[in-house]
Amino acid sequence: KNKCLMSKWLYRLETEPEGMWSQILRNKYLHSKTLAQVTIRPNDSPFWKGLMRTKDLFFRRIKFVIGNGMSTRFWEDTWLHS
Repeated sequence: KNKCLMSKWLYRLETEPEGMWSQILRNKYLHSKTLAQVTIRPNDSPFWKGLMRTKDLFFRRIKFVIGNGMSTRFWEDTWLHS
């Protein structure tokens, strides 16, 4: 149940970049990285650590549509598991 709720937060973070909560999380934890590129750090909040623990399951169960490519960082984004 908790992983489902965390997955919803990850989905919203990926699909609602203009929201205030999303901007706060992006500025504090992502900086210029994507969700796929960040890892847990010791000083992260318990909420963010929970999101990071759910991230692998989230990425295994979703797919992204590239669309016009404006939000796709071809050289930086993770395309396949390394």
